[in-house]
Amino acid sequence: MRRRGPGAGGFTLIEIMVAVGVFAVVSIAVYGRIGEILRQSQRLETRTLATWVAQNRLASLSLEFRGAQEPVPTGRRTDLVTLGGRSWRVAVEIESTSDPNLRRIDVSVSPGERDAVGEGGEAARIIGFVGLY
Repeated sequence: MRRRGPGAGGFTLIEIMVAVGVFAVVSIAVYGRIGEILRQSQRLETRTLATWVAQNRLASLSLEFRGAQEPVPTGRRTDLVTLGGRSWRVAVEIESTSDPNLRRIDVSVSPGERDAVGEGGEAARIIGFVGLY
């Protein structure tokens, strides 16, 4: 029977258990952080797409009334649109300003389904102005 002397190699059971414990703690921390990063990425994607929807609506309103002889009519309307494989609720509020030929347009976008931003809250808001050209 051969005996191993100091430095003969190998780890004791306690050393292996400590290493596994440290690995488990680090793994749990990394796993939790990855989950948070994925949630942040989803929220960022939702806000980006919602901003595009709002910008598209503001641009379409601007083009719709380009060359009009009358100012844009005031009021509020809500539509459902699809972009990026998702449905979006677009609320447009058109208000008059101190200039009778200029209108303030407030475009608010929220997910069509109640999920991505939390309880279907507002994902993007853009304010613009349209006037007679």
